[in-house]
Amino acid sequence: MNKNKKGSTKIRLSSSDLSLQIVAIVITVCSLLLILFPFALTISNAMKDNVKIYDVPPKLIPDSAQSLSVAVDYSGFTGTDEELEAQLQDDMVSTMFGVYTVLPRESVFETKFYGTRDGKTIFYSRAHQTQLQLEKDYGIYEGTVLKKQTLLYKDRAQRVSQSLGYEFDPNGLSKHTAITNLEPNAQEKLNTVFEKKFALHGEIAACEMSTHNMLLLESFVHYMKLPNYMYDANARIARFGFMSFVGNTVIVIGWAIICQVFLCSLCGFVISRLLKPKAARITLLVFMGAQMIPFASIMLPQLIMYRNMGAYNNYTALLLPFLYPFGFYIYLFKGFFDRIPGSYFEAARLDGASNFFLYSRICMPLSHPIISLIALQTFLGNWNDFFWAWLVTERQDLWTLNVALYNISNNTSTKQNALMGIALVTILPVIAASLFFSKQLKASIMASGVKG
Repeated sequence: MNKNKKGSTKIRLSSSDLSLQIVAIVITVCSLLLILFPFALTISNAMKDNVKIYDVPPKLIPDSAQSLSVAVDYSGFTGTDEELEAQLQDDMVSTMFGVYTVLPRESVFETKFYGTRDGKTIFYSRAHQTQLQLEKDYGIYEGTVLKKQTLLYKDRAQRVSQSLGYEFDPNGLSKHTAITNLEPNAQEKLNTVFEKKFALHGEIAACEMSTHNMLLLESFVHYMKLPNYMYDANARIARFGFMSFVGNTVIVIGWAIICQVFLCSLCGFVISRLLKPKAARITLLVFMGAQMIPFASIMLPQLIMYRNMGAYNNYTALLLPFLYPFGFYIYLFKGFFDRIPGSYFEAARLDGASNFFLYSRICMPLSHPIISLIALQTFLGNWNDFFWAWLVTERQDLWTLNVALYNISNNTSTKQNALMGIALVTILPVIAASLFFSKQLKASIMASGVKG
């Protein structure tokens, strides 16, 4: 230890202390990388296409997303507008699904199709690769081999066109201007597609390939539409899709937070301020001891009891278990209430305050740190909860996020990139809540300490 000219103390670490510090930093960094690597790999796989995700060895950084634009000319067409629209729909479907089928390793995440006549753009449509993937796995082309005959069978092309969306105006589309560049590399790839029995009615007037990496993020938008396709027979899921599962999860978590905060604080107040010391210790012991009972030992009796009560395959089955206060939260509230000066309660009682007044006007307003801690812990615990919700629900529109994710993963048609994307979306709220409330969580833990 030395002093500099200004009188401040400067501490010098010995060689052994410095070595220990370096080793600690290295171990911490390595541990952090090991923890973050699976998360990084999940993000990477979610942004890959459904072919390159299976590459060995896997690549941590996904390939750049390509956008393919194709302009097809119909200047020589002499039929009616309805017939022209039907041909445009056929060519649009042939182009998009042809590229999807023949060029799976080109990372074409977007295909734009322009129909032109006499120098005007009369037709426009675009589709993300994941949209085509959903139509192939769960939509109109489910269970088929993508060839021109199957693509255009009966009214399939018209139905897919309506699903993907397009704009058509024989007088010209002012919002969309067709490309004019005939890029050799893109033309060569398209020739490969159309040689594979995906020939068009019109003539290719222009084509180009460009890089748009934002398309990698757009994949997540379409991953959220996966339940709309998989469970289209369920009216609620077909309408709200992934948000139906989010809504169920929010209902369960909101109910759990309200019940645990109210019931545990009420029990903690009674144990802390109304019971005699011996009775308080016994009561608290009962609640704490109940936590030691393995859930597996009471799972079947509880399920049978709930079914006999009619609490099965409905919201009652999901919400009823939270009416039992969690022993550890009671312990936190009890310890916090013990630290409140007794003079507060004595003064209030001299003014004729009731026990409910003491609970609601003195204890609860001072309990914000404990309430924050319990709310956050309840949120994190129940957001990741799976087993009970899976056990008591069969209806698809009652599934919580993790139950839905489990059932989606069990579907053999689910692609791994879509599964990774949905899993990542379910993880993000937990990470965001932990980061956003990290300081408040530390303050709550410090405030929850008990004397003795």
